Amino acid sequence: MKEIILEGTDNIRDFANTVNKKGYAIRPGKLLRSRHLHTLTDADIAVLKKEHHLSKVIDLRTKTEMKDKPDQEIAGVISVWIPLIEEETVGITHETSTDKNAEKWVLPDMRQLYRKIVTDDFSIDQLSKTLKTIVHCSDGAVLWHCTEGKDRCGIISALVLSLLDVDRETIFEDYLMTNQAAVQRADAAMKMVLQKTGDEEKAQMVRRIFLADEKYLQAAFDAIEEKNESIAAFFANRIGISEAEKRLLQEKCLLK
Repeated sequence: MKEIILEGTDNIRDFANTVNKKGYAIRPGKLLRSRHLHTLTDADIAVLKKEHHLSKVIDLRTKTEMKDKPDQEIAGVISVWIPLIEEETVGITHETSTDKNAEKWVLPDMRQLYRKIVTDDFSIDQLSKTLKTIVHCSDGAVLWHCTEGKDRCGIISALVLSLLDVDRETIFEDYLMTNQAAVQRADAAMKMVLQKTGDEEKAQMVRRIFLADEKYLQAAFDAIEEKNESIAAFFANRIGISEAEKRLLQEKCLLK
């Protein structure tokens, strides 16, 4: 994984040189993950287009999140909106990071949220659309993102890497890299909630929600395997990714 340093956003990286179980590395400029692109600068856009060959962006956020922080338009880059969860599922998490009514925030069970994303019928359809869009992006790089680049983005990243036969240890390593960028926002959110509510337990819970936790992603993998016996069966029977599509993704993205 290669971190991309930009002025207007963080938690963005290229999966370049990530090695799978067979020793094949992911090509640079093919697969990118990120948090929102609301504050990209012109210089950032130039980096993404010229150095990373960005050609398509998949926005995984809800309509409300998009309206709150719309992505910067990037000339020549196709934008696709595929909300991974329904509006009411978001609840109040880092996705609505405002200090208004902090005392009324309903904090989700993150493990249950991750399980829902890989089992709920709506989310399964959206996962299928997202993964097929990635598989069939023929030119340049495809980038997917949510708001913080942690949960929805993290699940898509884990599934894409699984299709490329990357081992679980490496998948979790990528997922937890988010915390390098997220820890300051997590600490700030904790402090804000503590100031607004005086509830230290709630403040600590908010901090944990802002951070990637191996238990969250493991809950998604557990749910997949409980419901489908294997991740291969999940891709074939629930997501509808054929062996031909898996080969297409591998041929496009792996250096052999």
